[in-house]
Parts: sequence; C-alpha cells; structure tokens
Amino acid sequence: MDCSDGELSLVLTDDEEMADLNARFRGVAEPTDVLSFPMREGDFGDIAPHMLGDVVIGVETAEAMAQERSCTLDEILDLLLIHGILHLLGYDHDASDTAQTMEALTMNLLRSLGHQPERFRWYRTDFSQDSQEG
Repeated sequence: MDCSDGELSLVLTDDEEMADLNARFRGVAEPTDVLSFPMREGDFGDIAPHMLGDVVIGVETAEAMAQERSCTLDEILDLLLIHGILHLLGYDHDASDTAQTMEALTMNLLRSLGHQPERFRWYRTDFSQDSQEG
C-alpha cells in the first residue's frame, strides 16, 4: 500500500462504546463494526504524516458477524482492520467505482494474509445498487 512507515492505533471495544462513538462522529445512535479516524486530513494533517490515524473495531459486532457468516473471529477482525486502514489511506465507498476499488484491494489484502477471498463473498461496500432498487 506504499505506506511502510505509517503508524496507527487500534482499539477493540464493545457495542456500547461503538454506539457512543458512532453517534458522536456519524450521527448514528447504534453500534457499528468499524470506525476510522484519519489523522492525515484537515488543517493539521501534515503535522505528523507518518500517523495514519485510529481504527476502532466493535468486537461484539465482529463476533456476531463471525457467527452469522460462519467465519472465525480472526477472519472478521482482519477484514474489519483492512477496511479501516483503507479508509485511513483515503479509500472510500461512497460511489460504485470507488467501492469496487476498495473491495478489490480488500480481497487482495485478505489473500496476502493467507485468507481465502471466496469466504468473504458476502462482504461488500457498494450499496448504490440497493438505493437504486428501493
């Protein structure tokens, strides 16, 4: 990812804390699986360019995802960490084309960690089709 000297912090927390963070920073008063807080953006983004930011993962939500999708918790944690890091690196899934890029990178990174991408076929970041259908 051309970022071998980057630093980030990783927080593993419960659904209560995730719901609080999600409400404060996204205006959604419910837990979520992963949140990213990039430090390279904004007025002070150039102060510490090696600092990517923070990734916060909701372990209870991750455990539920693992059970629902017949995956291991380790698989889900790797998936969510990759997703969070990609956000820190500036990738997003607001539009179909950028979501497809982000998904392709996610699957390649999972493969590089020894996972089988076909186990994650259910995972997607592009929800534009859903909004067009409804």
